Amino acid sequence: MENNVLIFIHLMAAAVAVGSLAYCLLFFLPVMEKLPEQKIPEEHSVAYKALEVLAPSVLGAVLMLIGTGIYYLLTNYTRQVDLAPGYYNLFGVKMVFVIITLFLSVYHTFTLRARIADLDLSPENRKLVPATLKKMKSLGQMILATLTLTSFLGIWLARF
Repeated sequence: MENNVLIFIHLMAAAVAVGSLAYCLLFFLPVMEKLPEQKIPEEHSVAYKALEVLAPSVLGAVLMLIGTGIYYLLTNYTRQVDLAPGYYNLFGVKMVFVIITLFLSVYHTFTLRARIADLDLSPENRKLVPATLKKMKSLGQMILATLTLTSFLGIWLARF
């Protein structure tokens, strides 16, 4: 029963991370960019607000994925003997993508988002907002790609 709950949490974290990134970056923001431009400050734009909320949400989901994955490995280590050839090679590739995803998410949340987060306290950063938002979108797409590939490799590993 414990494994079923753990796997459910793991899969829900993957669904939240991939789903929120895909929705925001592939559907929501492109539609919002097609709307007529309004004369509001950049920090009140839809892209700013969406990316400000998206970055920590995805980081939380990635940390949940890593935590549940490690816990599952530690509690089920005796079942992981005599697996099919190639399992550990594929697992190693998946772990490389997990590490890349984690570092990209941390950079996205704590460096890029922090650069433009408190514009009231540091108004000199207002000129950085458009370039930083563009960089956040492209980095979000890289996180989406690595996270999707990691999820696919996890599904592939479930076959063994």
